[in-house]
Amino acid sequence: MNRKYLHSLWLTIAVMAFIFIQSAFPADLSSEESGIIVGFLTRWLHTDAGQSVFIVRKTAHFLEYLVLGAGLLRTLHYRKTDGKKTSGLPAFPAASAAWLFGTFYAVTDEVHQMLVPGRSGECRDVLIDSAGVLAGILLVIIVFKIKNRKEVKG
Repeated sequence: MNRKYLHSLWLTIAVMAFIFIQSAFPADLSSEESGIIVGFLTRWLHTDAGQSVFIVRKTAHFLEYLVLGAGLLRTLHYRKTDGKKTSGLPAFPAASAAWLFGTFYAVTDEVHQMLVPGRSGECRDVLIDSAGVLAGILLVIIVFKIKNRKEVKG
């Protein structure tokens, strides 16, 4: 197997494990973990702690799933060996599968959180996570379009 493919696969698995572990923290530990960033934002933005908590938590959701979406697309599509495309899915099916899988993982993550003391599952978080997956997919597509354009010109 190609090294870039394995890196993408391991990145995807690591992000999924990270999300799972973060969701397993009880509410008090989860709040404590984000407390440093919340304190900084509260002072810097001159907001109350409630607004800062919301911003930090929802941004974290979005960014975790952005990285997951990028990893999923790279794992499903961008597999190359000796400069030739191998068995990866075509671009649109790979992007669709990455988005569907990432969104499904977001749903299972929210169900998981409902089983953790003090935590809850929220539809809003699934929507934020799904948007993060889509942003990661689009980011990878844009980077590869730019990279391919440079390769064609150069």
